[in-house]
Amino acid sequence: MGKRRSKTMAKEIRIEEGKLKVIFEIRDNGVVELKQFDPAGRADVRERKRETEDFYPITEVQMTGRGSRGMHAYKHNVSGGATDFTYQSHEILENEKGKELVIHTATEYGVKAEYHMQFFTGVAAVQVWTVLKNEGTEAIGLEYVSSFIYQGLCQSGEKPYFEKTSVYTPHNSWDCESQWRKNDCREINLSGMAINGFNTPGFGMNRYCYGGHSSWSTCEYLPMGICEDTECKETYFFQIEHSGQWLIEYGPSSGERLYVALSGATEAEHGWWKNLKPGDTFTTVPAGFGVADGGVNEAMAELTGYRRKIRRPNEDDEKLNVVFNDYMNCLMGDPTEEKEKAIIDKAAEMGCEYYCLDCGWYDKGFWWDRVGEWKESPERFPNTLKAVCDYAKEKGMVMGLWLEIEVMGVACELANKLPDDWFICRHGKRHIDNKRYLLDFRNSEVRKYCMDVVDRLIEDYGVGYFKVDYNVTMGYGSDLHSDSCADAIREHYLYLYEWYQEIFRKHPDLVIENCGSGGQRMDYGMLTLLSLQSTSDQTDYIYNSYIASNVASAVTPEQAGMWVYPYKDEREHVIYNMVNGLLLRPYMSGMVWDMGEESLKLMREGIALYKKIRNDIKVGVPVFPLGFTDTRDDVLAYAVKTEEKTYLAVFTPRADRAEILLAAAGITGTEAKVIYPASGDCEYAVTDGTLQVTMPQVTCARLFEIC
Repeated sequence: MGKRRSKTMAKEIRIEEGKLKVIFEIRDNGVVELKQFDPAGRADVRERKRETEDFYPITEVQMTGRGSRGMHAYKHNVSGGATDFTYQSHEILENEKGKELVIHTATEYGVKAEYHMQFFTGVAAVQVWTVLKNEGTEAIGLEYVSSFIYQGLCQSGEKPYFEKTSVYTPHNSWDCESQWRKNDCREINLSGMAINGFNTPGFGMNRYCYGGHSSWSTCEYLPMGICEDTECKETYFFQIEHSGQWLIEYGPSSGERLYVALSGATEAEHGWWKNLKPGDTFTTVPAGFGVADGGVNEAMAELTGYRRKIRRPNEDDEKLNVVFNDYMNCLMGDPTEEKEKAIIDKAAEMGCEYYCLDCGWYDKGFWWDRVGEWKESPERFPNTLKAVCDYAKEKGMVMGLWLEIEVMGVACELANKLPDDWFICRHGKRHIDNKRYLLDFRNSEVRKYCMDVVDRLIEDYGVGYFKVDYNVTMGYGSDLHSDSCADAIREHYLYLYEWYQEIFRKHPDLVIENCGSGGQRMDYGMLTLLSLQSTSDQTDYIYNSYIASNVASAVTPEQAGMWVYPYKDEREHVIYNMVNGLLLRPYMSGMVWDMGEESLKLMREGIALYKKIRNDIKVGVPVFPLGFTDTRDDVLAYAVKTEEKTYLAVFTPRADRAEILLAAAGITGTEAKVIYPASGDCEYAVTDGTLQVTMPQVTCARLFEIC
């Protein structure tokens, strides 16, 4: 690993790497600022108006007793401790990912910082994090530390940012995941300067923010965002790569600037506080940040490439295995040996490659509050669960099981024999959510117990797949053995990540699906490690299409598990279900025992087609030809684009006609054909870059190939 820059004082650090142009400036007082972050080839930005006391440090650090640099209301962009960190040196390293910039800064009282910016070959995005180390003699209380902050959004061009900036917010909820809303920045009060005489010139205390508040990281929002400069035709995109609490904050800075700050938990929003003792080190949660030359589709293409760079290399995301899961609109948590074997026969005939037996296999009756020991129910499986697992393997499928490994039910006998420090506790009591206690992975005995469960199930049953669910939240954390309840959540997740890493070292071929009551923990803290993501618990196939047509903004297409679960023996119903999953990762399910031969044939046809196109899906990038869809829309469209062709899913939930502007979305093909179903059964034509479709009825879906 060679170093290509000396550690001497510099006024500017400039990196033009691949698709990016990034410039840092070192002020006379030693404060390091991120001056420009733009697509490669763009001109240097002109210096905006600034006062002598205006500084924009690369890391915002709020310390107990240090205060702020001025009036700020609830914003985090003028922390008093941030300007204490002054430039010492920097280095540019080469590693297997690309270049890594490390900027070393330090305070007079012994706290040092390393600002890391990792570049990736061929991708217009970086991963950023900061490491603080207390080399002083006194403890330092941390109240806020930014993972990334940039106080120069949309600063190029002639117009001020507030006349040309669109902000996209990714709303998320149970059964209604990945629903974006677009706002002009003035609609969310991000002007922050004198307009027609209002406000203090060049300054504003308003902000626009959203975040995650407990251990369901995506309960209300996805930890990501998009910001578009409509004048300069460039689009910023970013994500926070953590499964606990997080904050995304936009706000106006002095000097007609717009900033975005990304962080993990904070004191003001989450009650987070960290006592950094002499010799201690604190590392922020990582964040990804990039900028695309173009609009939202170009930004999502770059973000998809970045996500593929940061995740754990694994065979599952190369093969894109087809999974049958027995839960949704299927057994719904009521498995028996007889039922399972009948469904396994159907799944094998369809061409499924993995079979996952979902919840309920460990208790004869109401199992919800008894989970935790993970031992099979002899009443459900009189010939043992192994007989079912072996049956699936005899049919050529890898066997999987459902686990909710981070919990124990309140009626679990083992849970009531264990000490309290195995669990998330507050005020001397175990935290209970939805009739479950929550295990605390900071406890090494907990991690060992959970590892023993995984090892036992693999060894005893030959399991090669786990669906790991998480149907609870831990509130604002634990007050046991922690500086703050919120820091306990942060540390729980750091240990959980390490636990997963150990699993994959021991069982490198194991496939683990990340499920958080559907898509309530859909973040790249988990998805850098796990190859699959459950995207929703939605049981209505039409509403599911509103998720299917957006969710590749949240997850790479090949990681996005999408339910295909017919529950009516009707042709268009089966086709619509199948199209939901064909450009993502189909999770096959449904009432297959009630399906006639024509319906089963359509499912077999869909799986066979998926196997033909999945090598394109794993390298293609998502395109949203109609923009992000809204649950009020009558027509939906989602595409995966490769260098040679584009696959386009068209849904008409409330219409029988669709018009898709292909050329406007960067889809250059002039010829279209229906590839699912093979019979076509609709009228269509491409004219002047527009695909026009007439469906056989209202509520239909078709999959096209555009060349």
